Amino acid sequence: MFRDIREFMGELRSRGWLVDVDEELSVDLEIPALLRELGYRRGPAVIIRRVREGTLPILGNLFGSWERVSLALGGQDPEALASRVTELINIRLPEGIIEGLKALGELKRLAQYFPKVVSKGAVREVEWRDIDLTRLPAIRQWVHEPGRFLTFGITFIKHGDYRNFGYYRLQVIGKDRLIMHWQPWRRSAMYAEWEGKPRVAIVFGPDPVTMLMGGVPIPHPLDKLLVTGFIRGEGVELVRGVTVDVDYPANAELVIEGELTGEYALEGPFGDHVGTYSIGKYYPVVRVTAIYSREDPVIPVTVTGKPVLEDGNIIRFGESVVKPLLRLLLPEVVDIHIPPEGVSYVTIVSIRKRYPGHARRVMTALWGLVPVIGKITIVVDHDVNVRDWGQVMYAVAAHVNPARDVVVIDNYPVEELDPSTPIPNLGSKMGIDATRKLPEEYNGKEYPMDSVTTGDVEERIRALLGRILGRLNA
Repeated sequence: MFRDIREFMGELRSRGWLVDVDEELSVDLEIPALLRELGYRRGPAVIIRRVREGTLPILGNLFGSWERVSLALGGQDPEALASRVTELINIRLPEGIIEGLKALGELKRLAQYFPKVVSKGAVREVEWRDIDLTRLPAIRQWVHEPGRFLTFGITFIKHGDYRNFGYYRLQVIGKDRLIMHWQPWRRSAMYAEWEGKPRVAIVFGPDPVTMLMGGVPIPHPLDKLLVTGFIRGEGVELVRGVTVDVDYPANAELVIEGELTGEYALEGPFGDHVGTYSIGKYYPVVRVTAIYSREDPVIPVTVTGKPVLEDGNIIRFGESVVKPLLRLLLPEVVDIHIPPEGVSYVTIVSIRKRYPGHARRVMTALWGLVPVIGKITIVVDHDVNVRDWGQVMYAVAAHVNPARDVVVIDNYPVEELDPSTPIPNLGSKMGIDATRKLPEEYNGKEYPMDSVTTGDVEERIRALLGRILGRLNA
């Protein structure tokens, strides 16, 4: 795996996947428009050094293709990498000396994935004597946005021994002030509420896997940094904050240390990933206490708009990471798919169904784990490919009796950015049970069997068809 974003950029450049933009462009509308077009066209990652407002250089469209995400993972399957976490959770208590030694050996092997605090890191090469957020490439993407936003900063926060990090957009409202947009159901918002005077570290450009993990919801109390180490194949190196008691990646490009002041300011409206403007609402203000960076930092920037953009690839990565963790809680889950076009509002999950009401239990369990995931959740049988929309639609058409199989829960926590609900953070969920029905769910009757023929007949006919088509193509 790549030690930092610079190693990753070097590999991208060697493959022709990272190019320089020579034209001077503005962070006001122009650069966001360029990055969106690159995203829609599956174009390369870019570095923009000539910014009209004189900000630090921009790294854009970094994860604009799945090939670049795969490269960040060393070509390995993120689901297989995430399954390492289950090894740690599944270690059993030893019953004797030999078993105890084996368990200790296993723990020692797994310890390589744990985060490590180091004394110094590249992110602190330069201390900014003059704190000035306007030097960072905060962007205005859409004409009705009231100001400039930092879009790819990863906020780190802790509560006691618990740590979390994630992406929350940041509206710049002064040289040392910004607004933290985290919604109440977010884990970091919960930690901030529990802390007396919460402090944060906002990091730009750590290693690419940590960047990808910033967009993956990992429920409390599991340490997201630990999960990140399992994905990377080695623990994340951290440095302790100078003005904040928060650890953050040592090899990042830049970090903002700050404290929540207790004030709230109007944030937004903001043109979001659904393709509409989110509402203006009051969110916590962060006062910057320090800024540190490398000698010549490059700041990642991402954009929003109607899907599919860069966030679609992060969603795809995230579904692979959470699948092994989900199966620990719900072993009946075979597969899960969050289509990027559905911006995390649509989820399809296949299960090995065992008892009446099983599909409803799974859908409600998913809603309880991460409220924003799956505004509409479709549950299908184990033999349905959740990534084949044709198979999913057939399951819905063949197995759904709307009066029986559609579940609607009103007054449920939802993402504030969802334009379909007029009340921020409060909406509804719909579950669709597209599984074959058990007798208990079918008035005591056996459910109609699938129409099939015998395997030997199909095999002979496929061979015959191959010969017929071969003659046509000869």
